[in-house]
Amino acid sequence: MCGCVTRPSQRWRCGRKANRSGSEWWGHSLRLWRGPGVKDYWRSVKGRPSLAAGLLLLVLVVTACQRGGTRSGGDQIAVSTRGPGMKRAALETLQFPAPRTFDLRHVNPQAFAAALGNDPVRIFEFVRDTIAYEAYRGVLRGPKGVLLAMAGNSVDRAALLASLLEHAGQQVRFVRGTLPDREATDLVTSMWAPRPQSSASQTLGEVPQSLKASTDAFVASTRRSYAIVRERLREAKQPTSRNLTSTLKALIVDAQSHYWVQWAKEGTWIDLDPSFGDATPGRTYAKAEETFTTLPDSLFHRVSIRVRVEEVTDASPATRTLLTYEGKAASLSGIDLVLFHQPENWRGPAASVPGAISAAIEDTGRLKPVLVIGEEILIGDVFLQKAKTTGIGGVSSLLRRDARGTTGIVVAEWLEFDFLAPGGTRETVTRDLLDVVGKLRRVAKQPLTLEEVVSRTQGDKAVNMARAVYSLLFTTGRIDTAHFSQLAEDAAPHEGEAPDIRRALRRINVAFVATSDGLLPRLYRPGGTAVVFYPDTPRLTITELSALSGILRIGIDLRRNWSRAVAIRSQDDVFLASVFRGVMDGALEWILIEHIVGALREKHGWPMVVSTSSVFDQAGADRVPFLLLPRDNEQLQGGVAHEGLVRVREEVDQGYLAIVPQRPVSVSGLPRFAWWRIDPRTGETTGVTDDGLHQAIELNVEHNKSTGETTITWREFVGNAVNLATTQTVTVATGSLEMGRFLGALLTAARVINETVVR
Repeated sequence: MCGCVTRPSQRWRCGRKANRSGSEWWGHSLRLWRGPGVKDYWRSVKGRPSLAAGLLLLVLVVTACQRGGTRSGGDQIAVSTRGPGMKRAALETLQFPAPRTFDLRHVNPQAFAAALGNDPVRIFEFVRDTIAYEAYRGVLRGPKGVLLAMAGNSVDRAALLASLLEHAGQQVRFVRGTLPDREATDLVTSMWAPRPQSSASQTLGEVPQSLKASTDAFVASTRRSYAIVRERLREAKQPTSRNLTSTLKALIVDAQSHYWVQWAKEGTWIDLDPSFGDATPGRTYAKAEETFTTLPDSLFHRVSIRVRVEEVTDASPATRTLLTYEGKAASLSGIDLVLFHQPENWRGPAASVPGAISAAIEDTGRLKPVLVIGEEILIGDVFLQKAKTTGIGGVSSLLRRDARGTTGIVVAEWLEFDFLAPGGTRETVTRDLLDVVGKLRRVAKQPLTLEEVVSRTQGDKAVNMARAVYSLLFTTGRIDTAHFSQLAEDAAPHEGEAPDIRRALRRINVAFVATSDGLLPRLYRPGGTAVVFYPDTPRLTITELSALSGILRIGIDLRRNWSRAVAIRSQDDVFLASVFRGVMDGALEWILIEHIVGALREKHGWPMVVSTSSVFDQAGADRVPFLLLPRDNEQLQGGVAHEGLVRVREEVDQGYLAIVPQRPVSVSGLPRFAWWRIDPRTGETTGVTDDGLHQAIELNVEHNKSTGETTITWREFVGNAVNLATTQTVTVATGSLEMGRFLGALLTAARVINETVVR
């Protein structure tokens, strides 16, 4: 990602001098990998590079891109170097009490406090020198989220410092004040300052040639799709408005609400404010206005989760909430959340596989949702998914309320999220889990008949929610690539041990988020603006592994993927940078899943991965024109599946722009349709496929029942927490070594990505 340019006018780069051609920069970048110590990092296990090697490649690319000048190309406002995080400690020198793993379980305040010797002074200096500042409102990330991002606002940084000190056995309290204009300005502009790079990031060799095809496809797809999107926007003279909420002035106002910590030492409260590089214990930058032992609840971002169903009864369709959860976003940051369904007589984790099997003997057709949040297990109410058509009463008796509380056959299930920011701003996001009615019938307000309900919920091809698991990853900040250095190798599985699908899905989520964040932490355009990206609200990524309707599917859904883009002056640059990031994320999703399942797809003849990026690539190869909706509504040709057409028009009616192929294209012999959805206010860009998923990857695989091949393991699919009864198996390549090698190669390819012209 470092220094690749192709044209002398209005090109994006990542902070290096633009005096080389793209090929010269590529050659220069490769030479960086030939430093000393290569043999120490490039160990092979069965011919594959180690996880440490792959992820340290990732660290080098990202941290090298942080170097640059102290002004944002052409801006008149100086970038301050007074801020925190300017003397970044090498995390690989810290000795953690537990192994460092790709799952990032070692990234927690207790482990970091121990690694810092539980020394209050070392802890203070670590937060001051290593944890950078980012402007946003309220307590968003919490201690774990700040550690994952290695950055936070003043109240989140104070929360981290307090947590580290408390784990070290110290007593603390919080202080609030108002930061003067000068200090607030210096704090905010320090976000554009260059950051030191990890010392371990200069000792690696070249990325293996075996990954070149994947990285080349990633680069080419990003270039092609962005060129199409940018050209359609330019032709229509879009956008015509801007979201100006992230101006420098607004960021400074946010920064003036200032928090720090006081430490009880020998009966005296000592101020600890690590907000600037020259901070020392006892020094403050604002007058104390209020102290408190815990942070007020009103400061916290909050998240609510609901599982809701629609049931068909003998009267009319009705909705019911089966499961709810509400908590602080900081408490969910970076932890495991898994949603799945179990038979109605399941009472919790089984002590053994036989126990799990015996608990599921009775097939009543009733299920209940189960949400695992870390070590906590929430069990929802029972619902009827599949009616028995024989026996006393038949279907009709099942369409009335019974003793179990069910009210009818479920024809739709939704996973809903409410995101509540301090001050009361609320956003609701919905993910469809099941819908046998279909978008077209819903828009036309035509409910299913009883006969249709029965036919669509019976048989081998009916959707079975018991064969689906959804891994939810909430991130409240970037995932800093420094955490991926010197990771431990995976322990070899015991013979006959079922794969831990929970860990595999989490790794896919972490891989996507960390790579996306590492590819574009910031963009520079000579003579223009430096644009910095960071989340200022919770993000949500959902990885799905399911065998619904007899079809295996592995997919990533970017249900809420917004990263704030901030610049010191030009809002035009911010808009286009956000568009570019969204398109790049679409290509990244596609290539990530292709890498994970590519070998299996080739071996078994599986169909191509379906994505917005792949649909656009195919449309380009077929010379299909691209349209901007709503401007080109009349040019959209027939053949678009009704469901896809309804979805894209619904989004356009909500005020979004959509860039679409003029007609569907053939992917693995089936007509598919997809579009780039663009928010005209902010530039937020999301790839959407014709089934409505906010994703760039969808793999559908027919299960071969005659040979038993390509089946999937559901037993112990969430590790030791929960067991399921069925015992089918498939190998998904998500081991640490494989994931690490691939991520390193992707970030090396980022150098070539920067040849893309954003103007």
